[in-house]
Amino acid sequence: MKLLKIIITAGALVLLAFVGVGLALPGTWEARRSTVVAADPEAVFDYLDSVDGWAAWTPFAAVEGRRSGPARGAGATLSWDDPQWGEGEWVLTEALRPRSVTYEVRVEDGSLTTRGRVDLTAADGGTRVEWQESGDFGWNPLLAYMALGMDRMQGREMEKSLDSLQVRLTEPGAPGPEGRPGG
Repeated sequence: MKLLKIIITAGALVLLAFVGVGLALPGTWEARRSTVVAADPEAVFDYLDSVDGWAAWTPFAAVEGRRSGPARGAGATLSWDDPQWGEGEWVLTEALRPRSVTYEVRVEDGSLTTRGRVDLTAADGGTRVEWQESGDFGWNPLLAYMALGMDRMQGREMEKSLDSLQVRLTEPGAPGPEGRPGG
């Protein structure tokens, strides 16, 4: 009986320490990736200022949702309620042709929020695409541990998407920003 009490007390202390450390960790994260794509900024921008454009080169294609707002530019929105992705909304908040776009993703009524920005600058061989995202998981101690690895996890997804963008811009017959071959 005494051994069981020691085991339960030790387990409770480990759990308490785990939660305590999680509460002390920042729930914020940031990921940045960049690449040079072999296209001019105008061509790249066509993939950035609409929901359909993002769906051509990011995991958006996997999200079944409802589009609202304008087809292109600030206010373009994708809303979803999906068993895998949860309930959320992606909103293009600013589009400055052909320089940059900003967006916000809110999941579960804003309990998880991601803000992103993509900047385009002319570069030798095409356009430098600089993509940054940041988020805040709030005071959830379990998600705070996840925040520690978000640069690696989200960065890997960003890299795959940037590779896909390169393909869309350079391979003949690849889906364009409206989902049709060649754009």
